[in-house]
Amino acid sequence: MNMNSRLAELKQEAEWRRCVKDESYFLQNYWHIAHPAHGRILFGLRQAQEEAIQHWAAHRYSLTLKARQIGWSTLVAAHQFWLAFFHPDQNIIDLSRTERESVLLLRKSKYGYQHLPKWMVERGPKSLVEHQQRMGFDNGSQITSLPSASDPARGESATLIVVDEWAFLPNPEDAWSSIEPVADVGGRIIGLSTANGSGNFYHQLWVGATTGANKFEPMFYPWSATEDRGDSWYQEKVESMLPWQLAQEYPTTPEEAFVKSGNPVFDLDILEEMSKHTTFGETGYLHRNGSAIEFRT
Repeated sequence: MNMNSRLAELKQEAEWRRCVKDESYFLQNYWHIAHPAHGRILFGLRQAQEEAIQHWAAHRYSLTLKARQIGWSTLVAAHQFWLAFFHPDQNIIDLSRTERESVLLLRKSKYGYQHLPKWMVERGPKSLVEHQQRMGFDNGSQITSLPSASDPARGESATLIVVDEWAFLPNPEDAWSSIEPVADVGGRIIGLSTANGSGNFYHQLWVGATTGANKFEPMFYPWSATEDRGDSWYQEKVESMLPWQLAQEYPTTPEEAFVKSGNPVFDLDILEEMSKHTTFGETGYLHRNGSAIEFRT
């Protein structure tokens, strides 16, 4: 072996050791994603995504309320691969709304794996499982991605369970009852979702997390969590979407996400404005004449 080859090996081993210890470094330098406009690109972590990785590492129970299309499913797909590839004996379970969505989530993990450098693939654990809903390695780690309706977590011993779009699962309470015993014996839970109205199971989980009534640590990421969205982008959404759709898909605050989402019967912005013209204890009705609002008995 010549000197150059030996130096290359030493450099690769140093890179490997750094990737084992530093997830952010690995994702920024070696993880590729399929961008809808630019094709295959390196995953440039945003500050909010780095904060999420740190949050997941620090808390066993993590609950994220987020805007849509800010890259969190892509991030969790990368996170779970990093755990399985660089750390032995990781049993990771993904729960999604449908079988199609479970396949798509795991496909993001597989895409990044397929585009790792050849030396890293050869240095790492060998792939043992080729299935659209499972990937496994000879280091004892595996990722299984299934629809929540199949109750895949019950009886499992998992190191991590990812629940994607929890508020939209057909059986959110059943999903929780099956995964809670897994977490109680040492596993971690990452719950992700946009809002789907108030009063439902996910909303109750969120309220419990923010008030300290349950074990979850809450994180909220608004529509502006990605740097490529500015005021002009948001204004376009305001003009093209119904208010409840805007609040559900691209909230500014958690309160807006829950209170105004879920296709409410009444226009909540109008109700809020009209409530300013009422007096507590009086009975009557509100009359709107153009831009003027009057309280009439």
